[in-house]
Amino acid sequence: MQESLQRVLGTPAVLLIGINAVVGGGVFLLPGQLAAEAGALSVFAYLAAGLLVMLMGLSYSEVGTMFSRTGGPVVYAQEAMGRTVGFSVGWMTWMTYLAGWSVLANGFVDYLSDLVPGIGGVARVLIIAGIIVILCLLNTLGVRLGSGVIQVFSVAKLVPLLVLVVAGLTFAGQTGNAGLGAVPVGAGGFLAAVSLTIFAFGGFEGTTVPSGEMRNPGRAISVAVLGTLGGVTVFYMLIQYASLRIQPGLAETGSPLTSVGAAMFTGGLALVTIGALISIFGTQSGVALTAPRNLYALSREGMLPDVLSRVHPRLATPVVATWVTGGLVLVLATTGTFEQLLLLNVAARLYQYLMVCLSAAILRLRRPEAERPFRLPLGPAIPAVAAVLSLALLVTGQDAVNLLAAAVALGIGLLLYIATRLAAARNGDRGDSESG
Repeated sequence: MQESLQRVLGTPAVLLIGINAVVGGGVFLLPGQLAAEAGALSVFAYLAAGLLVMLMGLSYSEVGTMFSRTGGPVVYAQEAMGRTVGFSVGWMTWMTYLAGWSVLANGFVDYLSDLVPGIGGVARVLIIAGIIVILCLLNTLGVRLGSGVIQVFSVAKLVPLLVLVVAGLTFAGQTGNAGLGAVPVGAGGFLAAVSLTIFAFGGFEGTTVPSGEMRNPGRAISVAVLGTLGGVTVFYMLIQYASLRIQPGLAETGSPLTSVGAAMFTGGLALVTIGALISIFGTQSGVALTAPRNLYALSREGMLPDVLSRVHPRLATPVVATWVTGGLVLVLATTGTFEQLLLLNVAARLYQYLMVCLSAAILRLRRPEAERPFRLPLGPAIPAVAAVLSLALLVTGQDAVNLLAAAVALGIGLLLYIATRLAAARNGDRGDSESG
């Protein structure tokens, strides 16, 4: 099916989509756990994790510049390994977005409860539903409007975190900790801290999905992926360092950055809490733009029913995919538990990373002379190493419950895929080639 979306996204907008997707709720939750694992070394856990994820990002950057149609991972895997594998990657990518958006919706209400106590029951459901409807409406009205909201929140969410960094690098908040000395010494569980930290970088891959709406996808994707990962790595390191200096007891706190805000200065608690709300809402806005386009791409490629790729006749946005995604997020957010959704998100994301890195390596071997505006050195070596690392994280870092949840989600998707293919074969109006 021919691409019918408008190409209006410039490189700065795509870069902010990436930053917004990565700097989300995780940065408000991880500092305490990392401090408990590695103390001062937790600062460098971000650096190590950032370098590992950068290998995956390099793979995304190369393969992402080869194709200009909407879909990102689903397109790459389909071109490298065929339609069925492509569908599996696209479906699990969409599962990642569904679970992640549901977790963020609940996290937003949790932080809001710190400012407005007593939110629960019907009020909680109405707030979650209201946010989802607003974001779906914005992204129905146009990708320019949807990306504009992301850009505003991408900048706004950084302000309280920048205040925290400046405070940590200067007066440091705590009595007796006002000098520029070293942060507290930790227990040294560095590898455990690195494994936790890798998941704080999830979301960068969302920059590749709206390729069909980018003015120059070859440049935008490579700049956005690498710029996001590089910038966020440095920013995370500064946040962790500042947090340890402001709040030496960071490892003992249940809400790490909330305790940092309280120790920072009068009004710091409110500042950080509002910052968390802005950050989580901003990340939701990014998912609301990216997730429907992933579903749209699966339908456009003939892998799911035609109706999901229908575009608004005047606004040129994937209207059906947008509202189907929003509706399912509402169901998950109001019925699923945080732990279940998080397990699905993590396992599905690692599967996506593995298959995209494999796709980059395979395409290097199958299409060595294909145009690649961003070309890695050493042939398929870097994507191959990234694939091995992704597989190791998936196998060793996930327990049986995580993998079972991912397998069930994939099984449901494959049943829909088979039904769609059988219907297409009967109608004779969709492509039947396994190579896509």
